Amino acid sequence: MPLTYAPQKPFEKVIVFIDGGYFRELCRQQCGNDNINFENLLGLLVQGFDSHPNNRFQANLIRAYYYDAIVDENDPDYNIQRKYFDAIPENYPYTIRLGKLVKSSNKGFKQKGVDILMSVDAIAKAYQNHYDTGIFLLGDADFIPLIEGVKNAGKKTMLVYHKANSSKELVNTFDMRSFLEERTLKMCMKQPSVS
Repeated sequence: MPLTYAPQKPFEKVIVFIDGGYFRELCRQQCGNDNINFENLLGLLVQGFDSHPNNRFQANLIRAYYYDAIVDENDPDYNIQRKYFDAIPENYPYTIRLGKLVKSSNKGFKQKGVDILMSVDAIAKAYQNHYDTGIFLLGDADFIPLIEGVKNAGKKTMLVYHKANSSKELVNTFDMRSFLEERTLKMCMKQPSVS
């Protein structure tokens, strides 16, 4: 009996856009820390795209953009945060975009400028034809106009999200969706080293 091979899916240009504040908070809530394995995260995002039932393509990953916020240079935590963000793209195709982390009047800190950084990149790269599908890891309904803009540019969109931390209205805006299960989320975390 001759061997039969399933035809390989054609490649499609893909860019990943990650809301780092959202994902780190999700990891802290579900896994107890935000010690993320960025290689595994990117692999799982691409694998989710490749295996999605509504997708006829295989990812040709162009780049991953990671958006987060950092405290002012005069803050005592600046060097720790800078070291964390600088380590992300050392071995992986990530571009880091940082907004500001400013003290909030009611409690803690608030991100400034992160949403606009992602919006400018995703829209500009859509109109420059840098990608065919944008994979977004985020959960805030404030991003709905961004996703509609990307779709208006003729691009497809895929959301990777966690049900407990995502707006239903946002989820329904996307062409494709991939749910982050607890075990998948744990695969994105660095394993403790054994001594």
